[in-house]
Amino acid sequence: MASAKFSIGIDLGTTNCAMAYCALGQEDAVSEVFGISQWESLDRLAESNTLPSFLYLPTGPEAAQLSGAQTGRGAGWLSGRFARKRAGETPGRVAHSAKSWLGHHAVDRQAKFLPWGSEQIPPEEKISPIYASALLLNYLRGAWDMKFPNAPFDAQDIAITVPASFDAVAQRLTLDSAAEAGFPKNVRLLEEPQAAFYRWLEAHREPDALWSQLPSDAAAHHVLVIDVGGGTSDFSLFEIGRQKGSPLPAIRRVAVSDHILLGGDNIDLALAHLLEPRFAAKGEKLAGSQWDDLVARSRDLKERCLATEGPPDEEFPVTLPGRGSNLFTATLSAKILRSEINTVLLDGFFPECAADARPAQAEAALIEWGLPYAADSAVTRYLADFLRERPAVDAILFNGGSLYPESLRQRIQQQIGAWQDGAPPHVLANPEPDLAVARGAARFGSILHHRAARIESGAARSIYLEVHAAEKGQPPSLVCLLPRGADPGEIHHIDQLGIELRLNRPVRFQSYYSTRHDKDRAGALVAHKREHFHKLPPLQTIARLADPAAAPENNRLPVNLTSTLTELGLLELECVSAVPGIDQSWPLTFDLRGGQAAAGIAENEADPGVAPAALEKAQQRIISIFSKHLDSSDPLTAARLQKSLEEILDLPKAQWNLFLIRALWGTLKRCIPCRKNSVDHEEAWLILAGYFLRPGFGAEMDPARIDDLWRIHSEGLAHSDKRVKLQQYILWRRVAGGLDRDRQQSVIDAELAKLHQQKNPAAELVRLAGSLERIDPATKAELIELFLTKSTALAEQGAYAAPYFVSLGLLLNRTPLYSGPENVVSPELVAKAFEQLRDFDWKKTPDLGELFLRAARVTDNRALDLPKPLRREIAGKLEKADVPAFKVYRLEEFVAIDRSERVSLYGESLPPGLILAGS
Repeated sequence: MASAKFSIGIDLGTTNCAMAYCALGQEDAVSEVFGISQWESLDRLAESNTLPSFLYLPTGPEAAQLSGAQTGRGAGWLSGRFARKRAGETPGRVAHSAKSWLGHHAVDRQAKFLPWGSEQIPPEEKISPIYASALLLNYLRGAWDMKFPNAPFDAQDIAITVPASFDAVAQRLTLDSAAEAGFPKNVRLLEEPQAAFYRWLEAHREPDALWSQLPSDAAAHHVLVIDVGGGTSDFSLFEIGRQKGSPLPAIRRVAVSDHILLGGDNIDLALAHLLEPRFAAKGEKLAGSQWDDLVARSRDLKERCLATEGPPDEEFPVTLPGRGSNLFTATLSAKILRSEINTVLLDGFFPECAADARPAQAEAALIEWGLPYAADSAVTRYLADFLRERPAVDAILFNGGSLYPESLRQRIQQQIGAWQDGAPPHVLANPEPDLAVARGAARFGSILHHRAARIESGAARSIYLEVHAAEKGQPPSLVCLLPRGADPGEIHHIDQLGIELRLNRPVRFQSYYSTRHDKDRAGALVAHKREHFHKLPPLQTIARLADPAAAPENNRLPVNLTSTLTELGLLELECVSAVPGIDQSWPLTFDLRGGQAAAGIAENEADPGVAPAALEKAQQRIISIFSKHLDSSDPLTAARLQKSLEEILDLPKAQWNLFLIRALWGTLKRCIPCRKNSVDHEEAWLILAGYFLRPGFGAEMDPARIDDLWRIHSEGLAHSDKRVKLQQYILWRRVAGGLDRDRQQSVIDAELAKLHQQKNPAAELVRLAGSLERIDPATKAELIELFLTKSTALAEQGAYAAPYFVSLGLLLNRTPLYSGPENVVSPELVAKAFEQLRDFDWKKTPDLGELFLRAARVTDNRALDLPKPLRREIAGKLEKADVPAFKVYRLEEFVAIDRSERVSLYGESLPPGLILAGS
């Protein structure tokens, strides 16, 4: 930027943020750390080199005390040291680990669920991971402008660092957070290990100084950067070599690691688990706020211990607030020795292992905050796997706050030496492991500004698209879209796939990435080996022609693919018309909807299970009967039409697979206008639509199908008949899994008044309410309260209350059918339901047993699980009601939900061919 005076580097960390800058007026300027002014307490500001990545929502009195003060953007959220301190005092009001959430594909990163699992903040005041990251970035932006008013932040050259393991989606979301914070559009992304290495290179600019730090006079050295921060473990391997005719080194990045969600947060949890038995009753676990307090205390404990060296018998006191009101039970105390902490670190996170060790693939042992932490806690095993079949390491640069202890660095150095036949790598000095990334990012901007030599890196991972063989039954292959190491700005063309896009409708492709395949060129076809490739969210686009008259007769447009890595570090993919005369392209974007409980199957591998002629005849039958008016000789009912379709297809409807019913939906969609012909037409259409589209997801293009179906909500029903309204309820219940949050909320908002005001609302409406997992938490809590009141009154009268019990079981469910854990209601609501329903005879009311089998099931997620005493009490009621022991066991120990259970939870048969997640 011509007007930029400074290059600004921002380390957006999981635990701490840092900012540095470098003056651009002179090439030899050195990066400087930016002191960040922040709240130390409610009445005192302090300056620090780092900004803790914590966000605190003040209480009413605290907000009043701060009124008029400069707190930064974000409806009163405070960031930094005061927020970090409050995390140990009132953790339910503090959002943290936002950066880890950005890389979690199973949730909607735009949904408001932070602080995770908190009951201290109402749902409407919670924030999304994207917004939480934006608040931190915006605070840094404001701090800069207050200190440098004559050099506005937005006019500077800015780089934000991300883990080298962040995939294209997480990178995109980081830039979305920056845009939300008001950053300029030309913000760059830089990998954190590269930034740390740039800082080391800055400290050794003179060639003699640089080469003197390396272990030998070899022509080339391999330097390993190990960055273990608050949320991730990141490894990058660089080659630094001598250049003929130049004293300056040539540096290129050789490899980066896969995404490993393993860092300081995991150490906090491990210490909390170690301490828990010292506070909880024998065999019990701490729950709710006490566990949150213990994790926060463990975080403080870790930082105190890692900041200094000391004797093994050094004691660290830990106190927790008690749960009683008595003075003598106000606090709980325990002690832990430094030797115990070191054992957790060395044996749990940095154990000795062989060079051929591989990380365990079992379920994660530490599951907290809803994050998918690494299944294996051993950083050394992930490191051994990363270095497999790669050059020997000559030197190591350690970075990240979790590697402060000398004992950990020595353990890693010795381990690598053991893997290399007793040749330990040289350790490069890094005196500022918490600031090196920000300073290196600032240095990077200066290098770009002055067009100086930079690290040769390119794309950190190769990107692939799943393609299917023309021959059915053959396994899919992957085509390389972007080679690993691709240079920024280089355009790659893939034109041999024979892809055709259907015009005017969304299309989706499954994508993958790999950090291992470094020889594949763009367009190369490779076998899909699960251990080498990692699934990304699907890519999607929609092709609309500027000139609709130019559309081919079959409405399919041949296209080629192009890929490029932008100068800002972003992946760009496009479909480009391959038809002469149609000069258009359409971007491929990632589908960021999280929590889908099905694996999409590409339409081009779909087998409807019937002959093409039979399918065509069935489709003609649908059009024929819906397009004509009522005929007494051929009455229109869903049952009669389904029966005739069974005869045409020579297949019972129970065997109509996912791809057959979706093909039939395509025909039924053309008959949407026919609903107006009569009540019978509309009723039959709604029944068939629900049957053909259930459960709303599972096949490729289902989001587009749901978009088409949503027309009937926008347009409204054609008839006001009660039968039609009931079928609409059933339809939305059947496809609820395909409705996003806004659509589900729209459905329930239109019916809430009936549920409140009508004495006996339709049973199908009650069941529909329970199936809407993504609705606003406040609405869900409102429905639970209402249904508890109504079901209790009906049960006391001996009246039919089953629809309410079934719906309550779904609303209180610990394991959502199709959404993520962020949609699970608090355990307190389950406790309230049990209190109201415990005295009924569960043996005579089996629906109550099913309700609490869902509502009290162990998930191994402390924020969602009920306290153990309550689960035991519920289990006792279930046993007395003769519920099978294998079902009751799920209230005592964690048992992963299997396919058969998921299918039964939907309440009706699912179409053959649907693949449920986790099945």
